[in-house]
Amino acid sequence: MGLNPVLSEMSAVEEKLFELLKELSPSAVYIHGVEECAGKFFIPSRKNLTTAQKKLANILKEAENKIQHALITNLIVALEFHEPYMVPSDLTDTFFIHLVKERIVADHLTSLANYGEQALDAYVELLSKKDWPIEIKILTCQKTDGLIGILDTIISETKDEKLKNTLLNLKRKVQEYRKIYAVEGIKRGDFSEVYPILQKTQNKINHKSIYPKLLKEYWGYPETVTQIETKATKWLQEEMPYLKKVAKKLAKIYGTRDSAEIVEEEMTKRRSVPKQQVLDFVKQTRKISQKVFEKHIVRINPKYETRVIETPSYLVNFIPTAAMMPINGWTDQPFNIFFVTTDTSASPSSSLPDIIQSLLHEEYGHAVNFSNSMTRYAAKPTFSELFGSTGFATQISDGISFFREFEFMRMLTKLVKKKTLDKDEAEFLEILKVNSDIETMLLENEFVTRQWRIMRFLRAIFDARINMGKQSIADFVEWAHKETGLSKKMIYNQTFFFLSMVGYAPCYSMAGDMIRRLQDLAIKNKISVVDFNTYASSLGFPIRRIFEEKLKAFAQGKGKTKA
Repeated sequence: MGLNPVLSEMSAVEEKLFELLKELSPSAVYIHGVEECAGKFFIPSRKNLTTAQKKLANILKEAENKIQHALITNLIVALEFHEPYMVPSDLTDTFFIHLVKERIVADHLTSLANYGEQALDAYVELLSKKDWPIEIKILTCQKTDGLIGILDTIISETKDEKLKNTLLNLKRKVQEYRKIYAVEGIKRGDFSEVYPILQKTQNKINHKSIYPKLLKEYWGYPETVTQIETKATKWLQEEMPYLKKVAKKLAKIYGTRDSAEIVEEEMTKRRSVPKQQVLDFVKQTRKISQKVFEKHIVRINPKYETRVIETPSYLVNFIPTAAMMPINGWTDQPFNIFFVTTDTSASPSSSLPDIIQSLLHEEYGHAVNFSNSMTRYAAKPTFSELFGSTGFATQISDGISFFREFEFMRMLTKLVKKKTLDKDEAEFLEILKVNSDIETMLLENEFVTRQWRIMRFLRAIFDARINMGKQSIADFVEWAHKETGLSKKMIYNQTFFFLSMVGYAPCYSMAGDMIRRLQDLAIKNKISVVDFNTYASSLGFPIRRIFEEKLKAFAQGKGKTKA
């Protein structure tokens, strides 16, 4: 396995950034194939944080362009914001990354466990004296339980006694850390335990002092807090009638009441895929769906590889439906892992239309975006644009994935009207309508698409209201339930965990709407949907305004795809 050619093209500033990233986030570098960072973890002590901020400030002075300036500023802001769930969450991810990449390598995991103890000690010193809101304590309990879960997995499987003892020491440390933030009644940390507590406490979180800055400098939103809430509320009001209309049509077919919640329950009963078959269904379906998507939506580079696995139990609270994890981006053999959640305590996709929705979002959105970008398939992003800052990458990738769902709905309508289907198209439609008919299949897939669009608008409203202290979480869930007819459990499961990623939730709808508008412009200028999407998915992950500038130029006919 060789290095990604882009590493040989780094400027002096980019080389400094890359070396500093190995210190600040070794797991982010290790996951992408830099093996020297295995077993390492940043210790967020006051001294280390101050040192890192000074190094970044010096590099910022040397920034060669707007992309680098935004990227370095992003890293500086990340060092300013700390809440107690962050280290347990990052440790869980880092242990998991090691297991995925190399299974149990005793030296690496022993080293990581030692770093983990020091990181938890540093966070106790940094954060434990503050009186944290109960929601943050609950998140911390959930995250520490996830960490304990993955430690127990390794402890039960390893035969190395030194590693086992080191992990047991870390587990005790994690348990002590959890006690600092313990909330009475929280054991599993799921909806049935958490929501009654939130209803009783009616607490409001206040991130007013940092939230606007995170939006602008960490995530790269061009929108303000007010604009995010206003846009999302407008879209919610505009699109709710579409959801109600399709729910009414399905209710008539099903013979049920026409509330979204009841229609969803009936669709799940009629179109359910048994839990034990979901993984195989996804694996088999994607063999056909990839061919169809390449013809109608986006071309995929020849090196593309995605591996489908079931979400481990210790990650279910944080991957309620599905997720994608990119691996080895800084090598010449990048690949993705597609997590499929089947645990019913979360919000797994259990109906056929819902599973298809997860597949197209995670694979033909996120996975293709990562793979096409890292292989520079139809564009030539620089190292800085491929750096993959969490904030900037999320804006681009989730915007693409969100819009991909809408494109899928349009593609289905087009295929159904097509007089002569090719073999792959016909087989794909047969998969979608098994034990049903074309009309019902179209309505069911539209229902799921509309429902998820509504959920993304709710997430954006949630993020703005909750982080600005305008509403309690319980009040928001009650309001959203009455406004949309979606179940309280689904609304909670699809919003609460975003508290651990302040500013993330609006990415889908804000960036997705931008991509929709630019695709419309491209079509107007006689550029095909496939060419536009292939270019967009290959641009990398610069701050959103720069991504938008490049995509707009392409849509105006000022750029060409090389794929």
